Amino acid sequence: MITVDPAVAAQIRLLVLDVDGVLSTSHLILGRDGEELKQFSVHDGIAIKFAQHAGIEVAFLSARTSEIVDHRARMLDVREVRQGEHDKLGWIDRLLGERGFGRDAVAYVGDDLVDMAPIEAVGLGVAVGDACDDVKAVADLVATENGGHGAIREVVEAILRARGEWESTVRDYIETH
Repeated sequence: MITVDPAVAAQIRLLVLDVDGVLSTSHLILGRDGEELKQFSVHDGIAIKFAQHAGIEVAFLSARTSEIVDHRARMLDVREVRQGEHDKLGWIDRLLGERGFGRDAVAYVGDDLVDMAPIEAVGLGVAVGDACDDVKAVADLVATENGGHGAIREVVEAILRARGEWESTVRDYIETH
């Protein structure tokens, strides 16, 4: 289990998640007709709901485009979804401009080279356990879990535990849903 500095955790207002290799496994399943399938973790899904319940906005950000990502976002009530975006840090900065807060309020989770700029620039840059070595080298934290296998759960739990909000968030969420 990773741990987050409480001072850093206290500032997090936005959790930005890469998709392929982070929210889903790094494997794409392609059907004969070209249909693309992705595998998501239900543990990550409930963690996203916990983060939202605790007041942390969640965004999905991917260089690729897939209808499945939009579907997963709707399932989890994630309203900020940007696909086909290669300038990930530029998009984050535009979103922050709309929200009126700075990069130190962002936690970003990634796994590959296109994620390095945001990981290095935000308040909490996290690499999933099976991220490439270059990404792990620049991340503030490296999750013990792999992408699509509970890494997001681990990150959300670490942030909320550092804030002293994990138990109360889980309890309140379960009681109200």
